[in-house]
Amino acid sequence: MSYSPHSIRNICLLGHGGNGKTTLVESLLRMTGAIDRMGKTSEGNTTCDYDPEEVKRQISISAAVAPVEYNGCKINVLDTPGNFDFAGEVAECLSVADAGVLVCAAKGGLSVGTERAWKLLDERKLPRIVYISKMDEDNIDFNSAFDTLREHFGKNIAPLVVPIWDENKKVTGIVDVLHKRAFETHDSKRVEIPVPEDKVDVINEIYDKLMESVAETSEEFMDKYFSGEPFTYAEVMQGLKAGVRDGSMIPVLCGSAYTGLGTLMLLDIIIDLLPNP
Repeated sequence: MSYSPHSIRNICLLGHGGNGKTTLVESLLRMTGAIDRMGKTSEGNTTCDYDPEEVKRQISISAAVAPVEYNGCKINVLDTPGNFDFAGEVAECLSVADAGVLVCAAKGGLSVGTERAWKLLDERKLPRIVYISKMDEDNIDFNSAFDTLREHFGKNIAPLVVPIWDENKKVTGIVDVLHKRAFETHDSKRVEIPVPEDKVDVINEIYDKLMESVAETSEEFMDKYFSGEPFTYAEVMQGLKAGVRDGSMIPVLCGSAYTGLGTLMLLDIIIDLLPNP
């Protein structure tokens, strides 16, 4: 199948080693039907880590490309090594990418690799998304991870997702703030669920702040915002896309590559907000 430039995204996955970039690629391929079984780095059978040394060491050594087809778009995902010894591979991918997806773990604080990846994206003035990974693990804290990101990288860090916890503080689902829809994942399939009542106020608060960000992208939108007139969905997307493009807004998403939670939402945001070639 051929794609026009408008239907192509070239993105680079960056982040500290062990934060789950290669596993996220597996999830992207599994949730879109490109593969029917997810590989694991511990078993040496992932799509991107195929070199004998990568299989032996269970780390990425060289960059790999994984084309993902979703909703009429082709997303060329460039999976880069997180180890500093292979920084040349990261530089090569950034030279051809149009945007970056910064993958950081939900616990353990801000890693050196995350800061370094952010600096590389800054140097090339590339739009970016932050993806907080491994939300299925025990003792994770999305709010702490988000606060750390905002503390280090500024107030333009903006959440587009709200996690749903059970009584044991285990993440069971997510809420898409832009569309005010909640999802769980069952057997690698996304299932929509009702938005929990205790999340409504938080979602509305975040949504209102996103509308402020949209308003700040043009004088026309600012006038419309202060007149109390709601933005259309097309205007919201236009404003958010402009904010991502100029770096005034950095969307934050989260999920679990192993369960597929948040994977399709990440693809939706890549298509909707990141630039085409």
